[in-house]
Amino acid sequence: MSLLSWLNRILVVLIFLAVIGAIGLRYIPLIRQNQVMRADLQTQQDKVDHLKAEISRLESEIRALKSDPRTVERRLREIGYARPDEVVVTFREPIRQP
Repeated sequence: MSLLSWLNRILVVLIFLAVIGAIGLRYIPLIRQNQVMRADLQTQQDKVDHLKAEISRLESEIRALKSDPRTVERRLREIGYARPDEVVVTFREPIRQP
């Protein structure tokens, strides 16, 4: 093989590597953008899952409030209501003197 043949092969390999490198440089930002978007998608999916669990909990609480009188009474007591014949006692934190 002659020197010209070797140079042609080297040139073809270098052109091939240049094309591959150019393609790689073109798509590296897109790959990074894709990674960021996938991370954002996962974050949003986690929020959706959390909200679905919250909805389920609230629906369960609504069902209990509609059907269980003890649940209604407990919730009313939590916000300060009492029966007419009861005395409500509340405890407060003592005021600390410096």
